[in-house]
Amino acid sequence: MRSLASDTPLMRQYHAIRAQHPDAVLFFRLGDFYEMFDSDALHVSTLLGLTLTKRNGTPMCGVPVHTARTHIARLLKHGKKVALCEQVSHPVPGELTQRKVIEIISPGTAVEDDFLSQGFSQYLATVCASDATVAFSYLEVSTGAFFITSFPRAEAADALQKEFGRVQPSEVLLSASVLRSLPELAAILSLYPRLVRTTGADALFNPEHTKNRLHHCFRTRNLDCLTLLPHSPDLAAAGALIAYLEETTRHPLSHVSAITRYHIHDFVEIDDATRKNLEILQNLHDSTHAHSLFETLNYTHTAMGTRLLRYWLHHPLRSQEEIQKRLSAVVFFHHRPHILKTLRATLSCVRDVERLVARVALEKAHGRDLLALKESLRAILTFRSLERESPFPPDLLPSEGDTPVLQELYGLLEQSIKEDCPVTLSDGNLIKRGFSASLDELHRVRDNANEILKQYLAEERERTGIGTLKMKYNRMLGHFLEVSKGHLSAVPAHFIRRRSLSNADRFTTEQLSELEAKLARAREGLVSFEQELFADIRRTVCSHTQLLRTNAARVAQLDVLQSFAHAALQHGWSQPVFIKDGALRITGGRHPVVELHLPSGEFVPNDLTLSSSEHAVLPRFALITGPNMAGKSTFLRQTALICLIAQVGSFVPAEKAELTPVDRIFCRVGAADNLARGESTFLVEMSETAHILRAATRDSLVIMDEVGRGTATEDGLSIAQAVSEYLLHHVRAKTLFATHYHELSRLAHPQLEHLKLDVLETDNTIVFLKKVTPGSCGSSYGIYVARLAGLPESVLARACELLKQLQQRAGSAPRASAAHEADAVAQTEAVHAHKAASKPCAQRVSADLFTQEELIGAEIASLNPDAITPLEALTLIARWKRSLRGSATQQSSAMTKRKG
Repeated sequence: MRSLASDTPLMRQYHAIRAQHPDAVLFFRLGDFYEMFDSDALHVSTLLGLTLTKRNGTPMCGVPVHTARTHIARLLKHGKKVALCEQVSHPVPGELTQRKVIEIISPGTAVEDDFLSQGFSQYLATVCASDATVAFSYLEVSTGAFFITSFPRAEAADALQKEFGRVQPSEVLLSASVLRSLPELAAILSLYPRLVRTTGADALFNPEHTKNRLHHCFRTRNLDCLTLLPHSPDLAAAGALIAYLEETTRHPLSHVSAITRYHIHDFVEIDDATRKNLEILQNLHDSTHAHSLFETLNYTHTAMGTRLLRYWLHHPLRSQEEIQKRLSAVVFFHHRPHILKTLRATLSCVRDVERLVARVALEKAHGRDLLALKESLRAILTFRSLERESPFPPDLLPSEGDTPVLQELYGLLEQSIKEDCPVTLSDGNLIKRGFSASLDELHRVRDNANEILKQYLAEERERTGIGTLKMKYNRMLGHFLEVSKGHLSAVPAHFIRRRSLSNADRFTTEQLSELEAKLARAREGLVSFEQELFADIRRTVCSHTQLLRTNAARVAQLDVLQSFAHAALQHGWSQPVFIKDGALRITGGRHPVVELHLPSGEFVPNDLTLSSSEHAVLPRFALITGPNMAGKSTFLRQTALICLIAQVGSFVPAEKAELTPVDRIFCRVGAADNLARGESTFLVEMSETAHILRAATRDSLVIMDEVGRGTATEDGLSIAQAVSEYLLHHVRAKTLFATHYHELSRLAHPQLEHLKLDVLETDNTIVFLKKVTPGSCGSSYGIYVARLAGLPESVLARACELLKQLQQRAGSAPRASAAHEADAVAQTEAVHAHKAASKPCAQRVSADLFTQEELIGAEIASLNPDAITPLEALTLIARWKRSLRGSATQQSSAMTKRKG
């Protein structure tokens, strides 16, 4: 390899190209490798675990061209950009090969499957601002989806934080000037450390520049049809995205054909804390979709449907009319399970048409992409046959006017593209025989050349008398004749030796070289002509981009709606009824996720009635008390989730649900330190509470759990009561407020209802019934729960003593109540009653989840027989017998109480 000193022509070329792309890793093509130098090499070798070498003091590392896509995908996951620099001239000895960047790949500009996550959208977003208005726009180049909204400058901080949380873009494009004019934007971006930030020159956002880009992209001189106002931040935002993407993809964005304008108040507002607490898209445990609402609802069969489901869960609707449209379609499929079954089977044959069409438009689609599109078209065309049984709701199936074009495209792809075509276009073997007479003629010439080679081999065998003479081919030597060692003496003079092996020698001849050259010309001509034909086919498909995108959007919507219907049938959900009196009435409500992960029939459903009306006799504020582990948090979350599920247009986990659409959902359940920002648990809790008190309206649903728990008891109680009163008297939202401060049970208001989680106490156990009933609970049973968690008996006994002392001291204070003493007595009795029943273990579970038989069985399974004495074994057996007798007595007592 030539010297890599910085003053060589090659390195001068490298540094010149590298300087044009300072924020990207430069993949610099050198033969069969992409090389990286200097700081790129140091950084990438560490990230990807590549071998770092040096040549003339220059750090370098590289990856083979055929594995480069895998390495690029890994860099994108690390939030890096890659500038792909290719050789654009044929190498000539003694001359520097010309090179240029043909594409810039980043998380927000990727279009190929290798660089995308199938069920996730990867948006590129931007923010532009004027003195009065701020615009937020985002575009997914891999599908062509394009959105824009704007809001007053005074609302920018709150609105931008909500939109970044809702959209979750992969990359954001910003000008230096907008970062100066919107200082709050930097704080918002700091909340998303994995978000890739790209700084664009201010000229990229220039209104005149962006206007011209938009005229060219949408092929119109009238921007009114795009709902963009001249000289507005909207225009700058939309135009900057188009300009940047055309620059990075090096191609016009013909598949981006419309901009969807929306208003942030079209959707239910859900902040990041609520989205996290409700585990809408990912769980709190490991941030995967397992045990999330998304997993519970996701019975989609297409990648397009999966992405749309995520979008809908981020954007619940506020319009009752729009919700009802979705519900009508869900009802249609729910009531026709035979149609639903056929539809689901057909959807499983549909590939990611949105992204396939985008790759066609960007001239990146290969033969297998077109085959996938063909199979999808076949499935889409069969949808209309389902209407023979029952007319579908409007706008779900391809229109009759589209059908002839879809059939024509399917026919073109069926006749042209070979089923076993390769991914790489330069490999040929793309087009079926019979599609093009000219191509068939080239095939004939090539095939005849093969016959000539076979004939030549036969002639040489006869001429030399070597019956075992073979003709072979490899990339290094081309075609050659192979003679075994035993026949080398018969090799004629016109054989030219090419290579000697241990058991044979390889030769060529002048005639074979001439024949091989003819064959190579035929092959090159055939591959070149196939590529021309393929490009023509791709252009034909591209000419129907808008029609294909429209039908892909319909299929995605169809997929999500059938997913809702299938989920309702699988889980036994019911159709919600929307009303306009401000009420929320849930009968037999269940948590959609928790229920699925308990044995059938074990989840305890609960009822709830709330109203936001001033004049209603119904409560609008429910104050909930109950022990630890009794199910308060589950009840709170299920209420919020039922409202959210209903407003995305799905059936809900309840026997019956009547509700008025809410405008915002707030869920403050638990809190954690934010060490990176220097915030304690209590500060985080108070910040979230302050946000709710500022932002909630009468039409909101507010869920609050254990407000004030992170500070001293007196402070916490004071804050909890003040927050309750403010929500009740000033905000007037429908509110569920759970607390362990039993003193709040003294609060009274015509629209406040006290609810509690029932507990069944018997002689030797406490059962959390998970049932919500009117009233207040006098004990939290915290020490009892500590016992279930496995705290040592000595610690529990000491805790009971201290609790009594604390309650006795409190007895002399003016705020003392009978509840304090009752709490101490109840907890002490519960702990002592259980002390003899079983030993504490490392992982206890609630007695209402497992029978005594199951608990004893688990204890037996955990015992080591070799580690206990015979006397200890007899003692254990005696204890188990007492527990089983007590269990039978408990069940009999419980039945008697329930009947009473």
